[in-house]
Amino acid sequence: MILYYHKLIYLLPLALVSGPFLPDLIVILCSLLFLIDTFRLKLFKYYDNYFFKIFIIFFILINLSSLFSEYYKSFKYSIGYIRYGVFSIFLYYVLINFKNFKLNFSLVFFYTFIFIIIDGYVQYFFGKNFFLIELQKYQTDLHYVTSFFGEEKKLGSFLSRLAPIFFISILIIENKFKWRLPYLNSIIILLFVVLIILTTERVSIFFAASLFIFILFKSNFLIKSKKFFFVIGAIFIFIVFYSSPNLLQKIYSVFYSIGILSPGYTESGSIVGGYDEGIFFFSKFHQDQMINIINIFKENIFLGIGAKNYKLFVANGWHPHNFHGQVLAELGIFSYLLFFSTFIVLFIKSIKIFFFKKHNNLEEELKNYIYIIIFLNLLPIPSGDFFNNWLNIIIYLPIGFLLFLNEKKI
Repeated sequence: MILYYHKLIYLLPLALVSGPFLPDLIVILCSLLFLIDTFRLKLFKYYDNYFFKIFIIFFILINLSSLFSEYYKSFKYSIGYIRYGVFSIFLYYVLINFKNFKLNFSLVFFYTFIFIIIDGYVQYFFGKNFFLIELQKYQTDLHYVTSFFGEEKKLGSFLSRLAPIFFISILIIENKFKWRLPYLNSIIILLFVVLIILTTERVSIFFAASLFIFILFKSNFLIKSKKFFFVIGAIFIFIVFYSSPNLLQKIYSVFYSIGILSPGYTESGSIVGGYDEGIFFFSKFHQDQMINIINIFKENIFLGIGAKNYKLFVANGWHPHNFHGQVLAELGIFSYLLFFSTFIVLFIKSIKIFFFKKHNNLEEELKNYIYIIIFLNLLPIPSGDFFNNWLNIIIYLPIGFLLFLNEKKI
């Protein structure tokens, strides 16, 4: 059966652009069928790794939270969470056992990203994309790109969180077809980074900036000339911000929300832009969520209130907009200690990667891109819903590649 249903993975890049339903359907089907085949074909050795051992402990803990929660609906999210870990193992299995999959998936992924990048620039310069979806606009008249995501601000998250797979795809295709254009990779990646800036998604811009810096200082394979990459990148970014002062103000808004910079005052004495007075944890809204989290945690220390139940305990939030806060409040101290320990391990590894490690081979460089993006995903900064299916798919997708790169060469 695996010979047939593994081909569903080829549909995943495009499915992710369509919204949450189709990619989740693909992940559920693949995970369920692979679980059946795991027992039928005795494929247990593929689960024998640190990732899945940690994942299954976390899975048990979040289901214990649901078991002791007063709202049993949380089982819908805690039991269903198993699909992400199993799908990562399934992808790992496919990469190991299907010789042509790496190239075929890389081609699909690469051309999907290239098409979206082109579509994003078409939308930005002409006001509409290929499917006539209009360029979005804030009340300040600042425009932002969403491409096929329409009114939803997901494009930046999609591009930045899946960047390592895009880089892997570039290098697999480059090695296969022997590209002889030394600056092509740099141009593609810089256009990719600039498009993320044009989405105005601040967390995604932070991710893109982090990856830009990492590539500039650490890449030995992805780009051929670091000087070219830096100079052209600096020119591109300067042009973007010079031509759109409101975009620069959008970046400054992070500091306005925190309260460490001020946009000034109106004649009536209020802060320009309606920002709150004071110093906050990212913003007054995010700080209010953290206060809610602490209050909930005090009453439910060990196992939390159950997955996705935060909204039932507060009047001003659907989820805490912070992975660390959501895990602490909804899943309790035991789950959070495991989550936080994973974050600390990745933090230490990221420090070692950036300051002490050299990329002696292609696989090492590609693995480190994945480690960096996983670490960035787990930072205690504003985020989406920890149990959001679309978000979890793009977070867990690179892990299958990481498991593969730990064993095999590209």
